[in-house]
Amino acid sequence: MKSLALFAGTLVAFSAAVALAQTDASPIDSSWGTPDMAFASTEADGLVTPVGYYASAACGHGGQCDCLCCRPTLTNGLWGYGYQLADQGIGIQSSLTQFYQGPASGGREQSFSYGGKFDLYVDFNTEKMGLWEGGDVLVHVSEWQFGENANADSVFASPVNANLLYPTNRPSYALSHLLLTQQLGAGYMAMAGRYSLLDLWQGFYPDYGHGLDGFMNVSMVLPLNVIVPTVPAISNMAALVQAEERGLKRGFIVMETTNNPTTAGLDFQNGVTLLGFERIYTEFGGLGGSHTAAFTYATGTFRDYNPNGWIPGPAGLVQIPILTKQSGSWSAAYIGEQRLWQDRCDAKRYVNTRAMLGFADHDTSPYGFGATVTCEAFGLAACRPGDRMGIGYFYYDLNNGFQEAIQALGPAQNVHGGEVYYNAEITKWFHLTADLQAIQPAYKANDTALVLGLRGRIDF
Repeated sequence: MKSLALFAGTLVAFSAAVALAQTDASPIDSSWGTPDMAFASTEADGLVTPVGYYASAACGHGGQCDCLCCRPTLTNGLWGYGYQLADQGIGIQSSLTQFYQGPASGGREQSFSYGGKFDLYVDFNTEKMGLWEGGDVLVHVSEWQFGENANADSVFASPVNANLLYPTNRPSYALSHLLLTQQLGAGYMAMAGRYSLLDLWQGFYPDYGHGLDGFMNVSMVLPLNVIVPTVPAISNMAALVQAEERGLKRGFIVMETTNNPTTAGLDFQNGVTLLGFERIYTEFGGLGGSHTAAFTYATGTFRDYNPNGWIPGPAGLVQIPILTKQSGSWSAAYIGEQRLWQDRCDAKRYVNTRAMLGFADHDTSPYGFGATVTCEAFGLAACRPGDRMGIGYFYYDLNNGFQEAIQALGPAQNVHGGEVYYNAEITKWFHLTADLQAIQPAYKANDTALVLGLRGRIDF
């Protein structure tokens, strides 16, 4: 109850602040525009002033203003300093996201948990900084997780909160992303450094984010059977990729297979993972789409889930498999997405569908075949352009060897489930999401988990 009271208290406090700002704020006479970039600015009367702020229909001021309900970030671009830094090539973004989530029925245990994540990003543009052309350094300076999460209480093999798995599945802090990119010409770009998988994934598919705006379940965000065990959550990488106007087109990535969430350095304790991908962009009926094929191969040593004999379990009641290790592991995936509807007057309002199919090495991966289908709407209602909502379904085939390996805790089964969410824009800097998940757990003894969640995100 204390966790719920803390979450509710935060919402009430910010709602009161918004209401007060709407009452007392006064219009500002300016010529601000409405660009997409959060750090853009313009010169007016010798002062650097932020742009991108405009009064909504609900503002009540009738013109452009800097009231609390209209600004895109709570601090108005770090009280103006953020916009000046952006002009010099240093972009800063930060947010605080709070979660209150847990299984209302089924799962392992009916218990709700309160947790949160503070994220701080700094983007250094080397050309604007006067260093060299075509360079960019993206740093996830602070990834601080606090409180608890519902992943262990809900289901096994499909965590219900992707973001609270980072940096680890418990309270932790890390510098998780330090990636240098360099433009080489002809659309080619070299990348090297430390990466966080959620940050890297957002570069491929910006719509799906970090589990902070859209779906929460990790299976809705990432293809689990492609990631486990060959692609670490946080590690080191080097890549050569090619991009076009609509995004990344093809590339080859070499990454250290060992997961290093809270430590830095190159040690290659378990070899490397090679990842290649090819992406084709399409257009049907004036609506864009893409089709991506990816393949991974890891050179390290992994657990072999094909039992090599059996030993008696506790009191001789069950048999426990003898598991060995083998070298190498592979996975393959197809990811397709397609716009179903697009507002001709507003590019930010659209409906998108996505399908992910994955295949993994049955000997070394807990998962065999996996599939995910999602549909999301961004600003579907013209009166609520900042809202988004989605519905999706996933299925994972747990391979027979893995099911046998975990049978000491009870008979196992394949995992599948669905998720639906609605993300409401309370202000441009504060979003509140209601989330519902229904999941058939890996252990047959556990009933279907009905997981409820609230998520509040504040952009500073």
